Amino acid sequence: MGDEISEHLALIRRWLAGETVNNTVGIKIVSGPFGGRTKIVELDQSGLPPAGFRGRPGRTPGPWNSAANHTYLAVRAPDTSAGWIYEYAGVGAAGDG
Repeated sequence: MGDEISEHLALIRRWLAGETVNNTVGIKIVSGPFGGRTKIVELDQSGLPPAGFRGRPGRTPGPWNSAANHTYLAVRAPDTSAGWIYEYAGVGAAGDG
């Protein structure tokens, strides 16, 4: 079982480094309450990531409204290893998706 865990952790490290493995890649998140994190996503048949996502930071400390949905959009970033980033697009009400 130790080998399986090691292999799984190695796979996650590769995704977090921006390497596409099994059509999955980690994309850096820029700005907003999730800034500095990486979202691991599956690419579509064209090699494109999901266009965006919304999330709530929950109890993350900071000036963020935990009841609001924060929106991020996929943006091409050729200077990153994954070729994409998720850029902060703003905040909406909790019922907005």
